[in-house]
Amino acid sequence: MRYYRDIEIRFRDLDALGHVNNVVYLTYVEQSRIGYFNEVIAEKYDWTKVGVLLARSEINYLKPVVMTDTVKCGLECIRIGNKSLDFSFKIFRQNKDGWDEVASGTNVLVSYDHKINQSVAIPVEWKARIEDFEDEHIPL
Repeated sequence: MRYYRDIEIRFRDLDALGHVNNVVYLTYVEQSRIGYFNEVIAEKYDWTKVGVLLARSEINYLKPVVMTDTVKCGLECIRIGNKSLDFSFKIFRQNKDGWDEVASGTNVLVSYDHKINQSVAIPVEWKARIEDFEDEHIPL
């Protein structure tokens, strides 16, 4: 993983058994993706012009997460196509010896122009910034 974000578990994230609800994991990935784009593309980018839409999400649940866990989400771009980007993610919880992987998966994002309401080619500057970021960062 090239990018990591600490995740704050909120009380509202929990289900009746006290575990983080399965759909909330995707919110954690979304928060990480926003952080990734803010760091790599631009913090003040206007996403109402050309942005991304989530086209596909795949997730594997490995272990439960509870309110008192310390959690982080790792994210990296694993493919850049003409109009789409594939991201791999892993969610981790801290244990006494390090980190346990609790979920993993992939997302496919499509570059989308909101003014004309259709998919468009990924901006050239995005490709360059993502490639530079992914090449320069060493996994933790």
